[in-house]
Formats: sequence, C-alpha cells, structure tokens
Amino acid sequence: MALLLTSNFIFDTESQTTFSGYLLIEGHRIIDRGQRDQLPQTLPHDTEIIDLNDQMVIPGLIDAHVHFYLSALLHQGALTHITGLTEEAVACQVPLIPVKHGWKIGIGWFSSDFGQQVYPTKASIDHYCSDIPVMLIAGDAHSIWLNSRAIEVLGITPDRLPQGISGEALMENNRLTGCFLEAIAIHYLAEVLHVFQLESPAAFLAYMQQLNQYGITTIGDVALTGESWDDLVYPALYNKTESAATVRTVFYPAMREDTRLLEECYQRFRSEKVQMGGVKQFFDGVTSTHTAFLKERYETPYFDGDVGMPLIDVERMRQLILTANQQDWPMRIHTIGDRAIQQALRYYQESAALYPLSAGKYNTLEHLEVMDAADLPLVEQEQLVLSVQPSHLLVGWETLDEEVGEKRAQQMFPFRSFLQQGATLAFGTDTPVVIDVTPLDSIYYAVARSEKNGQPAGGLMPTEKISIADALYAHTAGAAKALSRQDIGGLEVGQLADICILSENILSLSPEELLEVKVAATIFDGQFVVRNT
Repeated sequence: MALLLTSNFIFDTESQTTFSGYLLIEGHRIIDRGQRDQLPQTLPHDTEIIDLNDQMVIPGLIDAHVHFYLSALLHQGALTHITGLTEEAVACQVPLIPVKHGWKIGIGWFSSDFGQQVYPTKASIDHYCSDIPVMLIAGDAHSIWLNSRAIEVLGITPDRLPQGISGEALMENNRLTGCFLEAIAIHYLAEVLHVFQLESPAAFLAYMQQLNQYGITTIGDVALTGESWDDLVYPALYNKTESAATVRTVFYPAMREDTRLLEECYQRFRSEKVQMGGVKQFFDGVTSTHTAFLKERYETPYFDGDVGMPLIDVERMRQLILTANQQDWPMRIHTIGDRAIQQALRYYQESAALYPLSAGKYNTLEHLEVMDAADLPLVEQEQLVLSVQPSHLLVGWETLDEEVGEKRAQQMFPFRSFLQQGATLAFGTDTPVVIDVTPLDSIYYAVARSEKNGQPAGGLMPTEKISIADALYAHTAGAAKALSRQDIGGLEVGQLADICILSENILSLSPEELLEVKVAATIFDGQFVVRNT
C-alpha cells in the first residue's frame, strides 16, 4: 500500500525552508515528491491520500546521543528519578524507591547541587535504609552513591577496587564513603544492572513507542564508559527486538586497543534498523566533579593547580582515534572541558590527513560545553559533526560561575558561533541525564536558551541563540550526519520513509509558541506508528 501526503508546509533540509507540496511513499521509501500543484497523474494501486493542510511535515526526528539501556529501564520503572538540592533531600526519598531485583535504584542527583567538593556518603542513605542495597546514580551518570548494604553485597573493599581504569572510590580515614566516580562507578553500576537484561527486550520496545510519541524515529546509542568491562551498549538486545522495533538504532560501543570483537560487531550489525555506527571514547569527565579537563584551574579548586584531568592518557586517546579512523570507523569523543576539546579537535585534524573517512562518514565531538573562543576555528572540519545537547544548558546553570568562573561560563555552549564557523550541529538529549526532554524541547532550549518558565530572563549567553530552522536541521539532517547515515534525516526521493507531522509550521513561531506545538503523527518505515489526528 502506498501513501500520498500533501501539506502546505513540507520542510526541506537543504534550504531550511518549507514548500507546499506532496510526498509519495511506497513500501519503506519516499519514491516521489513535488509541488502541490503538480500532483502525480497516476498513483500506485490502493494509495491512501491524506491532505495535512497547514500541519508541518518534517523528517523523522533523530536523537543523536542517548544511553538507551538506562533510559528504557527508567521508563519501565526499574529506576526511579530522584533529585534534591541537599544530600538529605535526596536521601530521604530512598524509602519511596521500589525494590527491583533486590535493589533500590534511583537516578538524578548532582553533587554540585550540594556545594563545591561536597560528596554524599553512605551514612545518609543508611539512616533511611540499611537492610536493602541502594544505588543512586548521579544525573550526569558519572558517579554513583551506595549505602553500606550495597557495598557489602558488591563485595567492595579498598583493596579489591578495579584496577587500570579511571575514576575514584572516595575515602575518609581509609574507609569507603559510598561515593564512586567515573569508570569505577560505571564498573559497579553495570554489575548491578546486568540482571535487568533478561526483561529488557520488552522494555526496549515500550520505550521506542514512547520515543515515537515525541516524533523520534532514530537514536544514536553511545557507550556510557570508555574503560569499564561493560559499556552498557547491548547489540544482542537490539537484535532480539529488531523485527518489532519502531526506532532505528545506530550504536557506538567503547573503542578499545584490541579491536577484534569490534570488527566482528561492525560486520554483523549493518541493517537499516540496527547497525554499529562506529566507536566511542571519553576524553574527560564533567565540571560538577572537577573531572572535566580545563586549560586553567577551576574557579573553586579542590587542590593547588586543579584543572581536572583526562580520563585516559592523552597519547592513548590520540592512538585510539587514529586506529578507529584507519578502520574507517567514525569516532565519537566525550569532551566537556576546553583542554579536552582543543586536544581532540587537533587529533581529528591529524587523523583526517592520515586516514580520511569514507564519504558520508563523520567523527563527532560530544557536548563541547566549556569552549575556549580561541579554538573556534578548529571546529570547521569537513568530516566532523558537533553533537550537542541544548537541554544541558539548563542543567545546574545557577552554579556554572562557581564551577568554571564567570568568564568561561559566558563562553559555554556557543551554538551560534559553531554555525558561524561553518560547523555542522547535531542535537541529542543524552537521556537519562535529562528526563523526558523531547526534540521540540531541545529546539526551544536552543532558540530561547532559557527554561520553559523563561528563566533566566533573556536567556543564557543570549548572543548564542540560533534560529528554529537551524535547530530543526540539527535534530534531523545534522543528527543523521552524526550517525553517518545518508538514508534518513531528510525527505528526499530514495530516503527511508521516516516522517514526523507537527500540528503547525514551527518556522514562523516565537520560542514561547513552540511550547504549544504537538506531534500529530509519526511514520516509521512507511507506516504510521503514532496517529493523533
């Protein structure tokens, strides 16, 4: 069965404008498109004709950066979202967390909300829950907080910590405090969550249906760690759900020196629905725990000369980039601090000269939060996409000056400057670092640079606001480039028929009016998976 859609507002990603026209879909692909006054004279048998009038037709939205396993578990209820501005405010919520597979698991707290260099301890959770193991995952997913029972169940002792990976088990008087950072944290997080894989296929499919409600038809699932034994990217689970999947997945496991398993995985997963897109690594951590790698010391240093740190050796990162690109694998690198960003950009330049990727493939940098304006010229690279998350602008924005200083804070998240330098932006959410943020929300944050209540007034770094058209491109064609896909992200003839229909033309709206826009329908692989009208 074929489908003919007509609309007064069809988004063309190349011109970033709309036209009044039609799209003809047969099977899984768009087979024709044109102006409304030039409708095809003959149509395939049993063509359904739908006139959308003033509803806007856009490519299926793409979330270029997610942690799908954690997000699906959160949506399922295996994880519980918790937050609070003090350690006590978070800990007192533990009794409300349901027990799943013998654990209470929450996610959402930020140590920076508690103050600079203030980390929570097991004692505060023990006060509310001492008999059931509890794991509270930081909102940025770079730390975990355990109670005494969890430490006991996991068999964690100071002399049995994982070796050879970054991170820290925080100690006081030579005793574990219950707080763990970076790869060491993810080592234990993965161990706790491993049991949920048995029920994850159903959770995956249910969460995909939720993403369809947001207009999302493709995601980029990226490793949660570059060093731990488990990176929380599970191709086998996607394989189990592929036939029923309503979202395409391009996944990026952690890049390792030993590439044999990666090579096998890359060859095995190449379908239109599930494919390995390349590899991921982490250059640094996050500003909230001073693990982001800066050029100059933090505003409130934890020790003399505190500039954070690279999570892996700088030369090792360089070699991993070169090795990945030599394999023709796109590389995605987590970079938050300005030193990490600068180094990674230079290594990408070197790698592009030695081992250019095949046409249509792109390396990415992820996040690029603390950006030094002096390094902006480095972002203009032919095979590079900047993968950013507009919602991160508003995560703890009140504490940015305390973390990195007013001058650096004023240069953070420079989306407009990136575009002015000729860079390609790709948008994602980083779910579950942020919860229930939709692509329409991301577009709002990028053009308003404020919370939905209008705070801060005028927006954060308002000179870096971008247009709705640029933001929409970043969540469609730009995000497709981040995933090195040419068959999605647009509405061109021959592309896969992944389409989102919005309640109205968003290009002419104010930021505030964007908040009222609804997803009217979502088409995946030529079939309606959401139809609200």
